[in-house]
Amino acid sequence: MLAAIIQKPEVMELHEVPMPVLADGEALMKVLYTGVCGTDVHLLHGHHATATFPLIPGHEMVGELVEIKGKGAEEFQIGQRVVAQEVLSCGRCSACAKGEDNVCQSLKIIGIHAEGSFAQYVKVPVRKMLAVPDEIDNELAAMTEPLAVAVHDVRLSGLKVGEQVLVIGGGPIGMLIAIVARAAGARQVVISEIKKFRRDFAQKMGFSVVDPTAADFDAQLWALSGKEGFDVCFEVAGVKSAITTCVDHTKSTGTIMVIAITKEPLPVDTGKIFAKELTIKGARIHNFYNFKGALELLQVKSVADDVRKLISKVYPFAEINEAFAYAEHGEEGFKVLVQINE
Repeated sequence: MLAAIIQKPEVMELHEVPMPVLADGEALMKVLYTGVCGTDVHLLHGHHATATFPLIPGHEMVGELVEIKGKGAEEFQIGQRVVAQEVLSCGRCSACAKGEDNVCQSLKIIGIHAEGSFAQYVKVPVRKMLAVPDEIDNELAAMTEPLAVAVHDVRLSGLKVGEQVLVIGGGPIGMLIAIVARAAGARQVVISEIKKFRRDFAQKMGFSVVDPTAADFDAQLWALSGKEGFDVCFEVAGVKSAITTCVDHTKSTGTIMVIAITKEPLPVDTGKIFAKELTIKGARIHNFYNFKGALELLQVKSVADDVRKLISKVYPFAEINEAFAYAEHGEEGFKVLVQINE
């Protein structure tokens, strides 16, 4: 089969490689579409602490089931369209026992620690695979994994109907969080984003937007929140100013969700956390329950329509390096997909 292999940092090439061999409890997907994630771009640059080269990246996938082996096979049919969660968990540790497979003690990720989906075929655990409903097309199904991140973040935040949300960072994940928060009943979602294209895009999507470089940035947020602060703040930028804004503008007893991965520890004013009795939660990837929830949410037309707007470009497999470059440097894009097979 043909696969994109990162041979070493900054070098990714298409090569013929052997087909995956299945063990019991595994399935073989003929990959149709795969999304380019920020993690994939970091891998290409060699910026991942646990990845080793060469490797086949990719974990946002939809495909056609071509082979299945062992337990769980009776739940699927060859030829079905399927998606799969990229989380490879042990199923036995205390985290897995609680359904928190995303923080498994021996966590591994497809596309980082196992062969990924930038290949014509990829093997996945049967227990992490779901059939795609007929009403969800292939491009939309390829958005299941990033949408699952947003579903996980919003559910973990404890957001209640009628509450107000602030999202710091209007990139792909920030926009998906905003979409899910609105679907979950937030009465207002405000997005703070430095890039004008993204602010304009978010405004057209019906969200309130602010420019963090504006001289009256804090005053704008204070006014938008009704001079109380926001119930839930999602930090999706990973910079010092973002976490500071969250602490300053989350209302008393509110919740801050730390989503972004930072290059170094960031200082936080613990005095304000104490004074306002703030809750701060980290969120890592997503668990299988929320992956399933994302696929189910894509059956809601209003959500599906919003998510589809985030698909900026679709590249053929032969242009995978161009797809990665656009995903990293494209000034007017959000989500990039690569069509692997027709």
